[in-house]
Amino acid sequence: MKIDTVKIFFIFLMILTCAKVQAFQDCVITTDAKLTDIKIENHNIIDVCPLITIMNEKNTLIVHPLSVGQTRFCVLKNNKNIEVFNVKVEEDKTIIDEVEGFSIDTLDEPPEFFDYDLDIPPVVNSSEGKING
Repeated sequence: MKIDTVKIFFIFLMILTCAKVQAFQDCVITTDAKLTDIKIENHNIIDVCPLITIMNEKNTLIVHPLSVGQTRFCVLKNNKNIEVFNVKVEEDKTIIDEVEGFSIDTLDEPPEFFDYDLDIPPVVNSSEGKING
Protein backbone atom coordinates (compact mmCIF):
# COMPACT_ATOMS: atom_id res chain seq x y z
CA MET A 1 0.00 0.00 0.00
CA LYS A 2 1.45 3.31 -1.04
CA ILE A 3 1.02 6.48 1.08
CA ASP A 4 1.23 9.65 -0.92
CA THR A 5 3.33 12.60 0.17
CA VAL A 6 0.33 14.88 0.77
CA LYS A 7 -0.97 12.61 3.52
CA ILE A 8 2.50 12.43 5.11
CA PHE A 9 2.77 16.22 4.97
CA PHE A 10 -0.60 16.73 6.69
CA ILE A 11 0.21 14.15 9.37
CA PHE A 12 3.54 15.88 10.04
CA LEU A 13 1.79 19.28 10.13
CA MET A 14 -0.78 18.02 12.67
CA ILE A 15 1.95 16.62 14.91
CA LEU A 16 3.91 19.85 14.67
CA THR A 17 0.95 22.09 15.53
CA CYS A 18 -0.01 19.94 18.51
CA ALA A 19 3.49 20.09 19.99
CA LYS A 20 3.82 22.00 23.24
CA VAL A 21 5.59 25.34 22.93
CA GLN A 22 7.77 26.58 25.77
CA ALA A 23 8.94 30.16 26.02
CA PHE A 24 11.82 30.08 28.45
CA GLN A 25 13.00 33.33 29.98
CA ASP A 26 16.71 34.23 29.95
CA CYS A 27 18.16 36.07 32.95
CA VAL A 28 21.11 38.40 33.46
CA ILE A 29 23.05 38.37 36.72
CA THR A 30 25.38 41.28 37.44
CA THR A 31 27.60 42.38 40.31
CA ASP A 32 30.47 44.78 40.90
CA ALA A 33 33.06 42.02 41.35
CA LYS A 34 34.85 39.62 38.98
CA LEU A 35 33.04 36.29 38.47
CA THR A 36 34.97 33.14 37.53
CA ASP A 37 34.78 29.32 37.77
CA ILE A 38 31.13 28.61 36.95
CA LYS A 39 29.89 25.18 38.05
CA ILE A 40 26.40 23.99 37.03
CA GLU A 41 24.68 21.15 38.88
CA ASN A 42 22.49 19.99 35.96
CA HIS A 43 23.56 21.00 32.45
CA ASN A 44 20.28 19.68 30.99
CA ILE A 45 18.21 22.40 32.70
CA ILE A 46 20.31 25.58 32.35
CA ASP A 47 23.39 26.95 30.68
CA VAL A 48 25.33 29.81 32.29
CA CYS A 49 27.63 31.91 30.13
CA PRO A 50 29.83 34.81 31.22
CA LEU A 51 29.41 38.03 29.28
CA ILE A 52 32.82 39.49 28.55
CA THR A 53 32.73 43.20 27.82
CA ILE A 54 35.22 45.45 26.05
CA MET A 55 36.63 46.49 29.43
CA ASN A 56 37.01 42.77 30.33
CA GLU A 57 35.10 43.25 33.60
CA LYS A 58 33.71 39.67 33.74
CA ASN A 59 30.95 40.69 36.15
CA THR A 60 27.88 39.62 34.14
CA LEU A 61 26.37 36.16 33.62
CA ILE A 62 23.65 35.07 31.18
CA VAL A 63 21.45 32.22 32.45
CA HIS A 64 19.86 30.40 29.51
CA PRO A 65 17.17 27.80 30.40
CA LEU A 66 17.12 24.59 28.38
CA SER A 67 14.30 22.61 30.00
CA VAL A 68 11.84 22.70 32.90
CA GLY A 69 13.21 21.78 36.32
CA GLN A 70 15.23 22.87 39.34
CA THR A 71 18.99 23.13 39.64
CA ARG A 72 21.80 25.18 41.14
CA PHE A 73 24.99 26.77 39.95
CA CYS A 74 27.85 28.45 41.74
CA VAL A 75 30.45 31.05 40.82
CA LEU A 76 33.64 32.25 42.42
CA LYS A 77 33.38 35.95 43.27
CA ASN A 78 36.65 37.95 43.44
CA ASN A 79 38.60 34.65 43.58
CA LYS A 80 37.52 34.36 47.25
CA ASN A 81 33.83 33.70 47.86
CA ILE A 82 31.70 30.91 46.40
CA GLU A 83 28.18 32.14 45.64
CA VAL A 84 25.37 29.60 45.06
CA PHE A 85 22.26 30.38 42.98
CA ASN A 86 19.09 28.26 43.13
CA VAL A 87 17.25 28.22 39.80
CA LYS A 88 13.72 27.04 39.03
CA VAL A 89 12.76 26.93 35.36
CA GLU A 90 9.06 26.86 34.53
CA GLU A 91 7.43 26.84 31.11
CA ASP A 92 6.96 30.60 31.00
CA LYS A 93 9.44 32.04 33.53
CA THR A 94 12.77 31.50 35.22
CA ILE A 95 13.05 32.08 38.97
CA ILE A 96 16.47 32.68 40.53
CA ASP A 97 16.66 33.17 44.29
CA GLU A 98 18.17 36.50 45.29
CA VAL A 99 21.77 36.53 46.49
CA GLU A 100 23.21 39.50 48.35
CA GLY A 101 25.39 41.73 46.19
CA PHE A 102 23.90 40.53 42.87
CA SER A 103 21.29 42.04 40.57
CA ILE A 104 19.07 39.54 38.75
CA ASP A 105 17.06 40.76 35.75
CA THR A 106 15.04 38.97 33.08
CA LEU A 107 15.66 39.63 29.39
CA ASP A 108 12.24 38.79 28.02
CA GLU A 109 10.10 40.92 30.32
CA PRO A 110 9.92 44.64 29.58
CA PRO A 111 10.48 46.95 32.54
CA GLU A 112 7.53 48.83 33.97
CA PHE A 113 9.39 52.04 34.86
CA PHE A 114 9.15 53.32 31.26
CA ASP A 115 5.48 54.16 31.75
CA TYR A 116 5.35 57.87 30.87
CA ASP A 117 3.25 60.31 28.86
CA LEU A 118 4.55 61.87 25.68
CA ASP A 119 4.28 65.59 25.05
CA ILE A 120 1.56 66.80 22.73
CA PRO A 121 2.99 67.39 19.25
CA PRO A 122 3.25 71.03 18.12
CA VAL A 123 0.48 72.50 16.00
CA VAL A 124 1.29 74.70 13.00
CA ASN A 125 -0.94 77.72 12.73
CA SER A 126 -1.19 78.10 8.96
CA SER A 127 -2.52 81.64 8.98
CA GLU A 128 0.40 83.03 11.02
CA GLY A 129 3.04 80.49 9.98
CA LYS A 130 4.05 79.92 13.61
CA ILE A 131 4.44 76.70 15.54
CA ASN A 132 2.48 76.58 18.79
CA GLY A 133 3.46 74.00 21.33
